[in-house]
Amino acid sequence: MTPGGLNAPQFPGQQVKGMTIEQIRTLVKKQNRIKGYNFTSATGTTSFNLQLSGTARILLGLSLVPRLAGTDVATQGFQDITGVTFKVNNEIIIENLDPNFLGNFFNTDEYYYLPRPLSGTDEITIQFTNPGAAEVVSLAIYYI
Repeated sequence: MTPGGLNAPQFPGQQVKGMTIEQIRTLVKKQNRIKGYNFTSATGTTSFNLQLSGTARILLGLSLVPRLAGTDVATQGFQDITGVTFKVNNEIIIENLDPNFLGNFFNTDEYYYLPRPLSGTDEITIQFTNPGAAEVVSLAIYYI
């Protein structure tokens, strides 16, 4: 049997776990999803609109990683960004927080947990306050 070939099962859980098709669908619906974004936070205040899948029902949280400009190299922390504001449907979830608290250097978990219900047509924005030089940011949004 070749991956993606004619004999590949449509619902693999049936062969390995003995699950029904409905059990597999339920399992898949409950799986975490992750969407990544990359931004350049210019000097001043910059805002970005974040679009998630229309099937998104629960925001789990987020993680920020500072990047060395022009590379894929993560740095040891944000140097110039002094504040992050994060809104979901006009509710301020994070207000003017030092972004280092939301990254992998201060957080021992995969992401910073901020559970919120979603409708699939949500307005999600992130804003950076940066009095210094432009800084590159990678953002991961975790949701179900």
